[in-house]
Amino acid sequence: MQQEKMEELALFYRSHLYDNLLAFWEPRTRDTEYGGYLVSFDREGNLTGTDKNFWCQGRQVWMFSTLYRRVEQQQRWLDLARCGRDFIVKYGYQGDGRWHYLLDRQGNVKVANRSYNTDAFVLTGLAEFAKASQSDEDLPLIQATYDKFEKHLHIEGINEYHHFDLDPSYRWHGVYMIGLFVASAVRDVVDNTRVDALVDHCLDYILNVFAKDEYQILFEAVGRDGSFRDDEVGRTINPGHSFESVWFCMEEALRLGDRKIIDRCGQIIEWTWDKGVDQEYGGILNIIDYTGDKPLAYKNQEGFGELWDDKVWWAHSETLYTLLLAAFELNSETLFDRFISMHEWCLKHFMADEYGEWYAYLNCDGSPRIPDKGNWIKCAFHVPRNIMQIVLLLESKT
Repeated sequence: MQQEKMEELALFYRSHLYDNLLAFWEPRTRDTEYGGYLVSFDREGNLTGTDKNFWCQGRQVWMFSTLYRRVEQQQRWLDLARCGRDFIVKYGYQGDGRWHYLLDRQGNVKVANRSYNTDAFVLTGLAEFAKASQSDEDLPLIQATYDKFEKHLHIEGINEYHHFDLDPSYRWHGVYMIGLFVASAVRDVVDNTRVDALVDHCLDYILNVFAKDEYQILFEAVGRDGSFRDDEVGRTINPGHSFESVWFCMEEALRLGDRKIIDRCGQIIEWTWDKGVDQEYGGILNIIDYTGDKPLAYKNQEGFGELWDDKVWWAHSETLYTLLLAAFELNSETLFDRFISMHEWCLKHFMADEYGEWYAYLNCDGSPRIPDKGNWIKCAFHVPRNIMQIVLLLESKT
């Protein structure tokens, strides 16, 4: 991998993080009147909605806390994290380790808890804020929320993973993927022995149950017994989730010093790349059949309005970081070349806008379909998170 190219990319991505992504979010996401974050903005950055979904509230507390802790100790980032933390703690707690799903701008509950993903994202935000602020004020809430999340992870047939009910006859990959994200945030805040057990449990399911060698794919859903189910749900894969899950696994492998896991992740990356890349237009397909074809039946998910061949903002930012991390850890020029090709595709299609941030959804050919920069799920999280990771990784290598 060329040192000069890596230095060039490091400069580009630091500028992209500071001068594009954070320059979009910092001036407008803080709700100076009621607290918490506003996240719904059109292409130009005009406010389009004021409801406060706790996925985004928790995720942005995580983001600004992590920027402060890992990138630079800018007081404004810690202040932004505190803004979200205060709103969450004041209005969001449902009790018994659970958090409300949707509030209005003033903090009134519109939808109570619907998913333990909500709990997970609040948990990661509070845990990262505790580390960034070096405060133990939220430890009782963090502990109660972790206890409930850990318990839910082991309940057979639970279907509260998402904001809509999922079929409890399946086991869902996203549950275990989010488990690894939770573990990375709460480590050294709650009992590490329990966190280590959570990591082992999630790694085993992701790498050995959802990832199936006989099909050469990481599935989104399997039977409760871990078997492949030859139906429209069981055949479906989400390439963006696969790439995201792999980088969670790789980072745990690096912490553990386990090369076997890293090599296994390399296999899954190859499978996902082969099936998930749009050979006609480039980019990563949204939802596909495990054969790489159009899924048997794809219904728009409530609140998403996604199409199976959409190009989605978060999936591409996950792919960028995963390819770069794997290129270094597997010493692979091929993966680095794929990173460069994906970088150039995203630069041309997602980043190419005068108002900053990334488009939300593109058509299959790369043209903007939903150009909004923020909505109930797109906030200062996926893209800034992965660009931050890219910056830290490149700068560690240059």
